[in-house]
Amino acid sequence: MFKFIITIVVLLVVAGALWFTGLLSQWVPSIPTYSSLMSPSVATTTPQTTNTQQAQAPVNDLPTATNDASDAALVQDSASIDAQMSNLQTDSANAQSSTNDKPVTQEY
Repeated sequence: MFKFIITIVVLLVVAGALWFTGLLSQWVPSIPTYSSLMSPSVATTTPQTTNTQQAQAPVNDLPTATNDASDAALVQDSASIDAQMSNLQTDSANAQSSTNDKPVTQEY
């Protein structure tokens, strides 16, 4: 029994030494650590865009073209933005008034 315990201890020490030196890393899958995930080489890589990502780009919803810089276009765009801001204020007022709702009694 004593030889069995000594054998287990020796095997554990050898396995620990192999693990510590890194010789077991070829058989053990690597698990990414926080520092490897946040390394500068990973953080500074530029992602490649695909056609589906380009298709999901926000659409210019202003009434004029994106390259039109005339005074009439600016006036038309500012009027459109003013209308959108007015709608936003109305939506905000409706959301604010809904927080003041009274609870409805429930009958079971």
